[in-house]
Amino acid sequence: MSVTSHFRLRWSLLILLAVTCTGAARTDEAVYTGDAKDEKGALVYTEKHRVSSADGRTTGSVTEYRAPDGALIATMRSDYSRSVAMPTYVFEDLRRNYREGLRWQEGQYVIFHQDGTAPEKTSRLGSGGSAFSCQGWHYYLVNNLDLLEKDNITLNLVLPSELRPFPFVVKKISSDGSRVSVELKLTHWLFRLFAPKMRLIYDKQKRHLVEFRGVSNILNQAGERQEVSIRYQYDAK
Repeated sequence: MSVTSHFRLRWSLLILLAVTCTGAARTDEAVYTGDAKDEKGALVYTEKHRVSSADGRTTGSVTEYRAPDGALIATMRSDYSRSVAMPTYVFEDLRRNYREGLRWQEGQYVIFHQDGTAPEKTSRLGSGGSAFSCQGWHYYLVNNLDLLEKDNITLNLVLPSELRPFPFVVKKISSDGSRVSVELKLTHWLFRLFAPKMRLIYDKQKRHLVEFRGVSNILNQAGERQEVSIRYQYDAK
């Protein structure tokens, strides 16, 4: 398989989905939603996120993805009890019986993915080092948005479809008093030619992800990767 087709067909990026929860000496839950639209502005799916926290620390999250008719098409469940930067999680695409994620097994992180009834493919990651999984990198960004004002940030993100971490650079595109816009892309020059870029807009004060533009991990009806734009709405909490 060529480098081009490999990264276009098997690219599996982390959904840029999380919100910083606040709380003190109590258990809490934050809920937010997003409408994913294609380049023509048509709704292709919706997201609903429930993020649990205890004593101000994120402990878990559940995300549901639904088709425009309301049918459940995918889920993602994350556990931050071991590490906020490296949560264990399972993403499942219910339409094509595909699952991927990260689990803790026998003292090591194990990256995995499984397509249908094919054998599960795995790779051990050890303690994880400085890598980030699932929404863990997002939590790092929202707590370090000021660093983007000074320099680019390089993060090693775990991609289950490739069974290993890849280095990404986060670069500021624009910034004002209330929001900062950043671009996320691979650092390797060859892979960068074929891999999609992602653009995100963060609210500096609330430390929320406001908008995402880029390739989605939810395939279109033809089973292909799709570019979407998502605007997020947060509950009163």
